[in-house]
Amino acid sequence: SNNSAFDFALENLRAERNFKLAETDYLALSDQTLSADMNTYRQELRDITNGLTTVEEVNAVVFPTKP
Repeated sequence: SNNSAFDFALENLRAERNFKLAETDYLALSDQTLSADMNTYRQELRDITNGLTTVEEVNAVVFPTKP
C-alpha cells in the first residue's frame, strides 16, 4: 500500500483486536458453550476492520464492550 500511515494504524488496531479476542479464546476453546452475547462480541471484534479505508476511520473505531 502507498499509505503507510493507514497501514500502521490498521496494524495497531488489529493487534488490539487480537489481544481482545485472545482474552476470550479460553471460552471458545473450553467445554463451555459461548453465550450469545460473547459470540456476538467476538464476531464484532473479528469484523472491526471491515471497510476501513482511512486513518481517520481506524482512529474512530470504538471497540465493543465485553459482556
